Amino acid sequence: MYYKIKSYLRDLKNLYFPKKFPFGRKVAASKDYYIKIFNNTKIKRYKTIDNFEKEKKFFLNKNWLDEIALHTQVVKKKSEINYQHGRLIYAELMHYIINNFVQEVNILETGTARGFSSICMSKAINDSGIRGTIHTIDIISGENKIYWNCIDDHDGPKTRKELLAHWKNELKNIKFYVGPSRFVMERIKLKRINFAFIDAMHDYQNVKREFNFISKLQLKGDIVILDDFNINFPGIGKFLNELNLLKIYKLDFIKSNNKRSYVICKKLV
Repeated sequence: MYYKIKSYLRDLKNLYFPKKFPFGRKVAASKDYYIKIFNNTKIKRYKTIDNFEKEKKFFLNKNWLDEIALHTQVVKKKSEINYQHGRLIYAELMHYIINNFVQEVNILETGTARGFSSICMSKAINDSGIRGTIHTIDIISGENKIYWNCIDDHDGPKTRKELLAHWKNELKNIKFYVGPSRFVMERIKLKRINFAFIDAMHDYQNVKREFNFISKLQLKGDIVILDDFNINFPGIGKFLNELNLLKIYKLDFIKSNNKRSYVICKKLV
């Protein structure tokens, strides 16, 4: 009960008093720093993700992926840079669209950040030639000009859309929402969620709340993907153990490397 109250109060604070500078008030690192991290990251191989793309028969262009990652995923942080979830969600979404003969798709994402995952999913929509909308939620407002802890900061503060301006065709499919997911999801008024990517708060209560909201709007065969399944986020593991016992979703665990895994949940009923 204490945690629920604390979580609710935190979300209220983020709703009414969001951080104006979530990544700091100045440039976090030199251009050379970001370029070095990028060059070291883009040459790494991920055999599990390679095999996943082969299984799904859909492949995200590496040059395209590296370009969007340079501007949205290569940041200054202690943990290893890994943007392979872009390949995974693209391949899974393409597979879903083509194999289910879908003509229109509604996607919900929690945890927009700089917009990398939304852009990758939007590319799948464009590449498949269908209609689709990505509804993505974050407590960070994309309307304010801020520093994003990325190489683009050397051009000055930007809004999220300015940061993603090079990907205009992908932006056309994306609707951005600001606020904690518990207050925003209900406002979107979706009738069905074909596909979802959960990547916001990585704790038990928030993941469970977001997943249950999505599940009520899904039909057999619809997909939910969870990011960052690892020992650093035991709440996600606890929720997935409970979900597995219910037998309403088939769970596939995909390991990108020793520190990062993803879970693909396909609705069975």
